[in-house]
Amino acid sequence: MSSVAYSVLVRTFNSEATLPETLEYLRRQTALPSEYVFIDSGSTDGTLRVVPAESKVHSYVGRVFNYSEALNQGLVHVSNELVLILSAHTSLVNPKAIVFALELLSRDERVAAAYFDTEAIGGLRATLIDRANFDGFNGIWNTCAIIRMSLLRRRGFRREVFAAEDQEWTRWLFSCGDMVVARISGAGMDNYSRNKDLQQSRTTERKRLNEYVAIAYFVNRNLLGARNLVRVGAQIVRPWSGRFRERRFHALLLLRLIACRFVMPGARV
Repeated sequence: MSSVAYSVLVRTFNSEATLPETLEYLRRQTALPSEYVFIDSGSTDGTLRVVPAESKVHSYVGRVFNYSEALNQGLVHVSNELVLILSAHTSLVNPKAIVFALELLSRDERVAAAYFDTEAIGGLRATLIDRANFDGFNGIWNTCAIIRMSLLRRRGFRREVFAAEDQEWTRWLFSCGDMVVARISGAGMDNYSRNKDLQQSRTTERKRLNEYVAIAYFVNRNLLGARNLVRVGAQIVRPWSGRFRERRFHALLLLRLIACRFVMPGARV
C-alpha cells in the first residue's frame, strides 16, 4: 500500500445514476484518496446526496458551462501535490491501479502524469509517452488521470480549448522540457458512457467531432494538412457495410477541418 497522499477531483452534473458505483470502485483501491473535491455544474437530481460526507463541494461559476474552466475551478481547492481527475461515470476495476500509478510517479520525477486506459488483461504495465511519440491523441485522458498539481498550478487548462483540453495540456507539458506521461494498461478502466447505445447517438458523434477538431487546431496542426484531409475524405466513399453514420461523421469532419484552415473553431452542440 502506498503512503503517498492524493486528492480526487470529480466534475458532476446529474450523476446520481453513475457516481455511487464510481465511488465504490474507488473505495476498493488499496490506496484511498485523502481528499474528495467535487465541482458540480447545477445538478437537479440526487447527485450531491451521494458524495462522501467529508467532501469539498463547490458549484460551477459561470453562465455557460466550460469543461476546462470547471476543472480549473475545482483544482483551486485541491490540497495535495497529486490529484486524480476522475469522471463521474468511470470505474477502476483493478484495486491496485492507483498504487501502481502513485509508485510510478514517486520513482520518477520526469513522469508528470499517469492515466488509465480500458485494457483489463495482461497485468498492470506502463507505456511512456514523450514529445517524440505524442500524436495529439495519446496524451493524458481526464476521464481518469493522476497529475502533479505543481504543473497544473503553472498552467491550467485553456478555456478556449472547447474539447480535448487534456491533449492540449499535454502538448504544453512537452514544450516545458524533458517530461513524460505514463499510459497505464491492465487497470480495466470502465467508462459507463462508452456503451453501444451512446456510441451510436448523435451526442457521441458531436463529441467525437469536437474532440478531433480541437486536437487538429490546438494540438496537431498536421491534421489540417492536405494529406490528412484526403485521408478523411476517402472515408466518406469507403464501402462501409451498413455504416451510414461513419460516412456522415467523416463528411462533417472534413467540412469542419477545412473551415479550421480559415477561422478558429468552437464547440458544436
